[in-house]
Amino acid sequence: MAYGNPSSSSLKSRLEGYSRVDKDFWAFRGSGAREHAHAYFQYPAMMVPQMQGELLSAAIQDDSTIKHVYDPFVGSGTALTEAMMQGCDFTGQDINPLAILLCRAKAIPHYCSSLEEKLHSLIAAFQSDRGQRYEVSFHNQRKWFRRDVIIQLSRIRRAIRAEPGLWARRFFWVAMAETVRLTSNARTSTFKLHARPFDEQSSRLLDPFQMFVATCRRNLENLRKQKSLLSEKGFLDRGVYSGSVETMIADTSAPNDATVRQCDLLITSPPYGDNVSTIPYGQHSYLPLQWIDLTDIDRNVDPNFLRSTHEIDHRSLGGSRAIENIDVERLTELSSSYRRVSRLLASEPRDRLARVTAFCRDLEKSLTSILSNLRPGALMIWTVGNRRVANHPIPLDKMLQEFLTARGSTAVCTIARRIPTKRTALRNNIATTMRRETVVVMRNST
Repeated sequence: MAYGNPSSSSLKSRLEGYSRVDKDFWAFRGSGAREHAHAYFQYPAMMVPQMQGELLSAAIQDDSTIKHVYDPFVGSGTALTEAMMQGCDFTGQDINPLAILLCRAKAIPHYCSSLEEKLHSLIAAFQSDRGQRYEVSFHNQRKWFRRDVIIQLSRIRRAIRAEPGLWARRFFWVAMAETVRLTSNARTSTFKLHARPFDEQSSRLLDPFQMFVATCRRNLENLRKQKSLLSEKGFLDRGVYSGSVETMIADTSAPNDATVRQCDLLITSPPYGDNVSTIPYGQHSYLPLQWIDLTDIDRNVDPNFLRSTHEIDHRSLGGSRAIENIDVERLTELSSSYRRVSRLLASEPRDRLARVTAFCRDLEKSLTSILSNLRPGALMIWTVGNRRVANHPIPLDKMLQEFLTARGSTAVCTIARRIPTKRTALRNNIATTMRRETVVVMRNST
């Protein structure tokens, strides 16, 4: 296939032009609501759909040959859903099984009437279930759930597992995940696992099944809205999305033995640092995943992902801080920005530099498999945030650019965006929360 060779200057002019007209254009203040499939579940640090859609649309307007979109850190599937709205094929990866469930649920057949009937059957199955048996058992289970909640969640789980259709079960598992999030003893004010005070746990009025049914109905309405939008655009064939959507559990920093997919566009937002000191995606996912049949997510899910509340985060970028001299030497050679950061952090407590180095090592290593999945000259759109460690700025945007340039990629432009709201504490003992993000636009080597 012959690919177009659009001028990077035209895309640069298009993207920067929005900011010239409105300096806060990319903040999407007041217009960043999560609608249709974007609103299925409260996943940590989700991207603004309208922003991702605008970036994707600008890239396609600049290069009409873009048909296949790739997100190696797919998270809750914001890029996936926006790619579907453009009629594109999509490939996504994530190390977190809950992220893969969310993505696969967003690409199910849009059989809304059938789902309504299946929900009625599930309700009937729950109401006829008088069982007291716990369907799952894990460490500190009674710390995180009251007994009456465990019994109701167990009945919901049994009812979902009785549903014969995998696509429908995935839809219901997402509602189960949201129900678990809302009915556990964990605080919902933070993404980290912190238990509520005991008196607050015992006094809460909870009805997990009613929450589950309400979530199913809300999500079903969101599916109907997505179906209507895709139908209007001509992207549904008898209720099924006409493009190809593939999502997989994968460690991007590990060697990639899969067939190269040669995608046309990368649009992604990787973690901004190791999960422990930024966003603990794994901790947030731990309790919901305990209640979900992991084989319904993917038959290759490793059950050891739930060995502890920290396991997924330990397996994520920067999760292992076993630093070797060769790691430091390589990063120093590739990035002058990393070299400056390492000097700044040399006099701080040792773990500060270790966290930054481990994360940068894994991010840089992940570029091997990521770039192999892109065609020559493919556009890359990265949204990153520059946090602070020990009150020193960590210029992830510049380090990423330098890592990519060392691999032959070329810069197109960068766009600064203000983050109008954040759901995380303004400070913790490791980092200061980011208030701005940078969109780094690059081209893969030709």
